[in-house]
This record gives sequence, C-alpha cells and structure tokens, in this order.
Amino acid sequence: MKKLVLVLVLVLAFALTALANPFVDVPLNHWAYDSVQSLAAKGVIVGYPDGTFGGGKSLTRYEFAEATAKALAYVEGMDFAAADDVAILEKLAIEFADELASLGVTVADLEASLGANSEAIAALETTVAKLDTFFEPVVISGDFTATYEKVVVPMTTATLTDDTNINIVATINDETTAGISVEVEDIFGGTPVVTWGSFFIDYQGADFQLRVGEVEPATIGLGLVYDFDTLEEFDGFLATWVWDTENDLGDWTLFGDVEDYYVANVGFAIGDEDEVAVGVTGSYDVLATGFAGSLDLAFGLGDDDETAIAVEAGVFYATTLTYAGALTIDTALDDLGLAIDAHYVTVGFAPSTTGFTADTLGVGVEVTYPLTDELGVTLGWNYEMDSAMVAAITHDAEVDLLYTVDADTEETAGLTIGYDILTAVATIEANYMNYPLADDYVLSGAGQYDYPAGTYVAVATLEYDMAEDMDLIVEGRVDSDGAVFWSAEVQLIYALAENTDLTVGFEMNDWDDDINDYDDMVISGTAGTLTAELAVSF
Repeated sequence: MKKLVLVLVLVLAFALTALANPFVDVPLNHWAYDSVQSLAAKGVIVGYPDGTFGGGKSLTRYEFAEATAKALAYVEGMDFAAADDVAILEKLAIEFADELASLGVTVADLEASLGANSEAIAALETTVAKLDTFFEPVVISGDFTATYEKVVVPMTTATLTDDTNINIVATINDETTAGISVEVEDIFGGTPVVTWGSFFIDYQGADFQLRVGEVEPATIGLGLVYDFDTLEEFDGFLATWVWDTENDLGDWTLFGDVEDYYVANVGFAIGDEDEVAVGVTGSYDVLATGFAGSLDLAFGLGDDDETAIAVEAGVFYATTLTYAGALTIDTALDDLGLAIDAHYVTVGFAPSTTGFTADTLGVGVEVTYPLTDELGVTLGWNYEMDSAMVAAITHDAEVDLLYTVDADTEETAGLTIGYDILTAVATIEANYMNYPLADDYVLSGAGQYDYPAGTYVAVATLEYDMAEDMDLIVEGRVDSDGAVFWSAEVQLIYALAENTDLTVGFEMNDWDDDINDYDDMVISGTAGTLTAELAVSF
C-alpha cells in the first residue's frame, strides 16, 4: 500500500465536516475521498501546484514530515485532542525529528501540541543541538565605536575616529577551541591600522591540557620565581598534566614565553589527609641570563584551619648563586583579622618573572576589625630596608574606615589616612558614593588633601536617570595644583537599542580620569572639548 494511504489513515481522526473537493484528480467515489477532503480543509495536505493530489505517487520522508508538521500545527490550535491521536503524532515526531527541525518545527510547537514531557520534544531538542553544533561552530563577538571630537576652546579642526574590535572563537570539538582577535583603527582617516592579537588554540582533555597563544598562568607560590601580577598575560604556551594514578605524581605545569623564559612546576600534597600543599618550581630565564628554582609550602593550623601559612624559598643563579625567602600568615581571632607578610631577597636575586625586588628585607602587617555591622576599620603598616639592614627604603602606616550605608545600592562612605614616616608626608582621602538625593538622582564625591604641601583635589558627580534609556552625568572638579583650578564635564548616555549606545558630552579643562572615575584625579589641561560617540557591541 502506498505511503500516502498510511498518512491518511494516521490523521483520519482529525477530520471534521467535509468540504468541497479541492483536488481535480480525486474522484468523489474514491474510498479515501472524505479523508483527503478533510485534511485539505485543515491545511494538513496541500497537493501539487497544478491542483492535483497525486494519490498514486510514492511519498518522500520530507513530504511525510511536512504533513506531520501541519497536523501538529492543527492540533496546537485545538482546545482538545484524543490521547490516541496525540500518541500517534508523538511517534511520528520522534521518527521524523531531523526533517521536522529542518522544516522549522520548534520545541515550543511540540510542547503546545503534545505536552511538555513528550519524548518527541527530547528528540527534536537533540536534533536542534546537533544542528547548532554543526552550523554554528564559530562565535563572533566584539564592538564598533565611532568618535567625533572637536576642541572648541581654543577652536580647532574636528576629528572623526573609529575603533573596531572583533573576537572569533571556534569550537573544534568537545575538548578543543581556537580563537583570534583583530583591532582595526582609523578607517575614517584613510590609513587603517590593523592589529591582530589574542590568538590561541586551547585543548582541555581529562588529564592533559595545552594552550598555545595568549596565556595567563597563575602566580606560583608567593611569586619568588613567577608572579602573574608582574607579567600578566603573554603570548606563549601553557601545558598542564594531572596524573590519575595510584601513585599520585601531582599536577605538572610547564609554560613560557619562548623568547624570554620557561617555567616548570610540580604541585602535590603530603600528609595523612593531604593537608600540606607542596610546589617545586624551576625556570630558565633567557632575559635574566640565569636559572631559578624554589620550594613552596602551604598549610593550615588550628582546629578549623583558621590560620593559613604559606612559605617559599628560592635561588637564582646568573654569575653567582643568590637566594630569597617569603612568608605569609593569615588568621582570624574572633572578628579580628590579621595578615602578616615578610620577605628577604639578597643582592642579585633578579629573575625577570619575580614579584620581588632584589636587595630588600621587608615586613607588612594588616589588621581588620568590624566596629559595627556597618563600619569596618583596617590598619596597615609596612617597613622595608636593604638586605644588609642598613638603610630604610619604605616605612609607612595607613588607617582605612569604610561605612556601608546600603549594601544593595552600594551607598558607602570611606576615609583613608596614610602617613609616610620617612618623608613625614600625610595624605587624607575621603569619599561618599551613591547618595540618593531623590528617586532619580544619585550624588558621589571624593577628595584628597596632602600635608604639609597643603595641596588638595576634589570631585563631585551627579547622575540623573532621565528615562529608562537615558542617563545624564554632570561632574565638577577642583585641583589646587593642576593646570587650572577647576574642570567640569557633562555627558548624556542614550541607549538607542540593545547593545547600541550614543554618548554626547562636553568637558572644559582636561581631567586625566574618565567621568565618574576617581583613580587619577588631576586637572592636566585647559582645552574645551565636545565629543560624540556611537558604540555597538555584539
């Protein structure tokens, strides 16, 4: 029996009142006339463009799937359907999951027709996931920015600049990804500058992992041989191996910037309960023309390991053998937090990857204590001298107070007093962040005073939520030691659409920081600048 007859039988239950014959080649006395008529009326079957039904032809899987999809759509529009009919359609949906997905039938369509727990839904989800993996192995993200800038005080020629950043990441398989980024600048200027970067190939196996390109190895131990904060990310390689054997050989790490240095580390645990972490590190330092090595330990003391101790000892050989040591202790006594760090680095200990300075002996102490639930205090003291213990290099103390008014809105008040004992210079910094003046207004401010110079700088920022998609920022600054005494800036940020922002602003007298940023508070110029920026991200 032809496949088409099977389709008609399966969907016969959906027939309602018979309508006029839509097909010229289906006789009125044919045994399947009523079924064909009903299915055509409901849009389940449409026939061929010439107006024929083609009842004598064999049916392809795609034609069968199309009929099933239309039946699903019809059931979705009904207030009820018989359980047997739904069961038949579910079996068809499972069988033709691939074809249904290619025809655009979604999981939501199946849920509406067959119920949220249908096996057909799982089959279609699996198919869609396979298609997504096949057709979308590459993820592209980035941003485009066009900036108009015109100095109007004094009047100069306007500039229009552009900056484009594109990141491409390809999923090769379950363990491997690869990527690259490109930055394009000054297309408007006629001589685009293209910079390729952030290339990587990353393999993440169960035991072995390898990344080539831009890598970010973590600091090893306390940083005597390798400190991430000194070098940050770099182009090179990073390989790790985790031994999955009864005789645990630890975690092995090897990385390097092939022109500058190579670092190898083996980390493992010792003790009855593996309570002591041990690391052994060696490096070949091309830049420093030498070799370095270290041993680091980390463990906890106390019933609940409330005291954490870490220690590292290292050596470096270039023309002579030099050495260094570092120690940190972190503990808590009820609400009192105590942190102590110390180091001793001899003359000549100078790997290019170290986080310490040669010829130094230093100690630092930090104490934290919550005076109330909202108010906390931090006391700090640092002292450093040369390794011969002759001349002091650094000697300072600091007190920080932080009062949290509202953690949810990040409304806080802070006060920091620092004193350099060697130079007898004191610095006082104060700030109040995110004070709600009214429902749509937020005020923040910060200031700094230096004694005995008597210089000061201060800034205040008002943020106004004008509308759901529009914010206005107004900021004023003063700097007693700046290029001029005052500076002001206004900025309007308009979210045109998702990931599309237009920013328009004017600044009188240059402020080194961005608006609403208090890291580098200096008035450094006297220009009045109008800017407009259109930025999109994806």
